[in-house]
Amino acid sequence: MSKKKRYPRREEEEPEGGAGEQAARSEGAADLQEERDDLLGRLQRVSADYMNYQKRVQRDIAQAREFANEELIKALLGVLDDMERALEAARANHSSDDPLLQGMVLVHDKTLETLGKFGLERTEAVGRPFDPDEHSAMMQEPASDHPPQTVLRELQKGYRLKGRTLRPSAVTVSKAPEEDESQEQQDQEQEEQGDPPTDE
Repeated sequence: MSKKKRYPRREEEEPEGGAGEQAARSEGAADLQEERDDLLGRLQRVSADYMNYQKRVQRDIAQAREFANEELIKALLGVLDDMERALEAARANHSSDDPLLQGMVLVHDKTLETLGKFGLERTEAVGRPFDPDEHSAMMQEPASDHPPQTVLRELQKGYRLKGRTLRPSAVTVSKAPEEDESQEQQDQEQEEQGDPPTDE
């Protein structure tokens, strides 16, 4: 009976360049990971920008709808001004029970009521501090009985549309009286009281 030949076990040989190839694979995986993170970051930024764009467009559309009648209402303010001037003239020349005057008042009030349903309201001016967002100063006058920058008179009414200034009020604004005017006023008051004027 023949015996089988036994060959010595050969140790497993490592593949050529095994360590270098593994290092290259690791480096490639790290590069892919970095590229993936970069692309993911870009995608997130683009997505956020698009969401903000959608919100901005929706806000602009809502605002455009809200103020769609702005130009029409602004054009009607001149008609309101004419109606109020006509009312002033009518009140000066007609009694309060005159049917024509009563009809004009009714039309004026109905017009304001109708425009008010669309968000129109008058701006308060007289006696208030000057606000450049709501008032337009046409002139200044010295006033000792009002703080500086106070609205003394309203030359043209101002209006707001849904909280936004549609037309600023044209106003006269107070300023501090000059020293000469103040001294002259004091001397005049003293003369009226019988006291001699003060000499500086």
